[in-house]
Amino acid sequence: MIADLRTNVPGIFKYGTWEGNVATTKSGLVVLGAKGAQGNGGMGCNLEPSLDLSAAAFIEMALGVVPGNEVPQVTIAFNDGDGTQFSARLLVEQLVPGQPVWLRARREDFKLNDVEKGTDSKMDWATVSRWHLQGDWTTKKPCQVIFIALRARK
Repeated sequence: MIADLRTNVPGIFKYGTWEGNVATTKSGLVVLGAKGAQGNGGMGCNLEPSLDLSAAAFIEMALGVVPGNEVPQVTIAFNDGDGTQFSARLLVEQLVPGQPVWLRARREDFKLNDVEKGTDSKMDWATVSRWHLQGDWTTKKPCQVIFIALRARK
């Protein structure tokens, strides 16, 4: 388990339209689209010590959409020790509101984020130092998603 968001995970930071618009509940972290959170926002957490995800075949996210969500995708991103960020998108537009599910991305589906290239633009999966959960930055509409957990699987 990388992060169980049903618990009080220390050090989570929010940015973009999600800043001030994420609520902590016993079910997870709820992005409050009705209060202004849109696709152009995110949250993350620094990992100390860093995680070794080099043996992981999949990264999985447990989440649910809330009625009123208009964001079709969410993004999982990881930074390595030198700041290189790789990300993958998960489709959420077809999910039944209120029905949490595990969604899966293959590790090889993660691609370089052109904004955070680090020093070498190569992802070192053995030194993952930060995770991010983000909306779909091209969709400036209400994002109403509950993030429950993030894990790696072999």
